[in-house]
Amino acid sequence: MTRRLHPRTGAVPALAWALAGALALSSCGGRSPDASASSGGSAADSSGQPARTEIPDDFPLASGMGGPSDRIATSRSGTGLRDLTLCHSTPLRGLGLRDRMVADNSGGESADTRELVLLGSADEAGRLATTISDLASACETPDRAGDTETLTEVRASPFGPAPASTLVQTWTIGGEPGDGATVVHVLPAGAALLVTSTYGQWTADELEEGVASTVAPLREATAALRMFDDDTTAQQPTQQPTQQPTEPTEPTQEPSAVPEDFPLDVGLPADGGDTTVSAPSPDGDGMGEVEMCGRVVWPQPATPGGVRRLVTGASGPEYFEGRELVVHADAELAVGAMDVLRAAASDCRTVRNQVWTVLDRDTGHDTVTVGLTYSDGLGSSVFQVTRVGSARVMVTTYGEGSLASLGSQADEVTETTGRIVPAMCVFTKTGC
Repeated sequence: MTRRLHPRTGAVPALAWALAGALALSSCGGRSPDASASSGGSAADSSGQPARTEIPDDFPLASGMGGPSDRIATSRSGTGLRDLTLCHSTPLRGLGLRDRMVADNSGGESADTRELVLLGSADEAGRLATTISDLASACETPDRAGDTETLTEVRASPFGPAPASTLVQTWTIGGEPGDGATVVHVLPAGAALLVTSTYGQWTADELEEGVASTVAPLREATAALRMFDDDTTAQQPTQQPTQQPTEPTEPTQEPSAVPEDFPLDVGLPADGGDTTVSAPSPDGDGMGEVEMCGRVVWPQPATPGGVRRLVTGASGPEYFEGRELVVHADAELAVGAMDVLRAAASDCRTVRNQVWTVLDRDTGHDTVTVGLTYSDGLGSSVFQVTRVGSARVMVTTYGEGSLASLGSQADEVTETTGRIVPAMCVFTKTGC
């Protein structure tokens, strides 16, 4: 059932209701979005603090590992990922380190291992990250153990530019494809380097969704890496002029077309009387540009390959509901856009009279739900963004609620999302 709520600003004349006024936030709690990037001391720190020589004991290396109630211990010793083998080499062995931390949650048919190393400089961390990707991409023969060959594909990292990278390892056993895959994320930050390895029993058809699923559990650990980044994190060396230019890495395919019968307006009231309904259209105003803490989180401008979209909504004296579907060129781009939103939602709490709340709601898919209320009066909004394959949908409502009523409002938004997302399976490679 749809809640009919009274907007603080009065009647909403159209779908382009001034969400921007509530969302185009230039700061959160007076803090710029990059204010924490230099915390923790660095060689070029304006406070004059020396570079970090150790990893804090409370670094959240194990955050997101295991179940919600699991507590995975970290250690300064142990094998970690020293046995990671690429092109017959083990690049994480024999290093001169300032410090090291490992976390492991392996057993049965799963394996999840992380290793954080602190080297002497950002250049050393960058070179090691580059070595790892180069070993995987330049190797002419697969790593072999008995009749098992390990094949490693190097991909762009969802966490940052090169030399950060993502490696996807699969196997052939006796010449036949093996079960499962291992996803390795490599991310340097200042003199630190985070390497993670996650094994999943994904079939070939499930592989892309499996790779995407390894990103969200690393959110807190990768965000915490900013304490080591003193703005000297190494970047991939510029190519020499004599080299031939590489092919563009942007997707060449166009986003999938939105089916004509896509049910974006499911459950909306009829147009007429005090209620104005905008029919689903690819050209409507939609949500506009949504910004949190200085970051644009919707709809992610300048997305490679472009997007296809569909928008609809309804408004009245006591009611507003908006919906927007965005289809990207591939699932990886959609995952990256979700990461931007998730990071902003994690960082942003209050600004002036606005209070942001992360709401835990399960849609069965990759979902971020946030609520916006006010410290000086009534008014509540819920914004829920859900990804299925290469598509994302935002469902939002606004009304004269409060922090106390935010949960029930989020439940109703989740119910609406649940009626839309089954139709989004067309934007996956294998269906839902």
